[in-house]
Amino acid sequence: MPTLVQGDFILVKKYAYSLRFPITNKSFYTIAEPERGDVVVFNLPSDPSIKYIKRLVGLPGDEIVYRDKQLLINDELMPYRFKEVYRHPRQYGAHVYQENFKDEQHQILISPSRRNVEGEYTVPEGHYFVMGDNRDNSKDSRYSDPGYIPNSHLVGTATKIWFNWDFENAPEWQRIWQTIE
Repeated sequence: MPTLVQGDFILVKKYAYSLRFPITNKSFYTIAEPERGDVVVFNLPSDPSIKYIKRLVGLPGDEIVYRDKQLLINDELMPYRFKEVYRHPRQYGAHVYQENFKDEQHQILISPSRRNVEGEYTVPEGHYFVMGDNRDNSKDSRYSDPGYIPNSHLVGTATKIWFNWDFENAPEWQRIWQTIE
């Protein structure tokens, strides 16, 4: 949240970074390198049969600091500005902020009254650091599971929401075919 919500069915561009052999998943041709800000789908390192989706925040060698709800990458503050109070039945009291990664902008959720996981992290070679856009309610690289994501576990990038229906409520029709940014 707020980029994706329960009930979103997404399209994933599996060839965003490389072409891989079907059964072994070994890369045989690199198309592009992952970039900060990408919304990536990856196999959970502790159980590769489980797919996760998070925003790629740290590249190999990056120094990541998350403290007082502020993200610093290589000593550079990633600025954000208040946009609105989040209005969704599953997330009360959160605020929507517009965060900037250089030229890229995306929305994040921050719950002012909720404690979060803070720390300093150095991304190892061949790995990535991911965070959820719902910063105070996300199991991401700040935790030992999933931890740092190996390059070999990247599945691709999320591109569009092709349908939305959480089966408890009616579909949110306005979400269909939205681009994931």
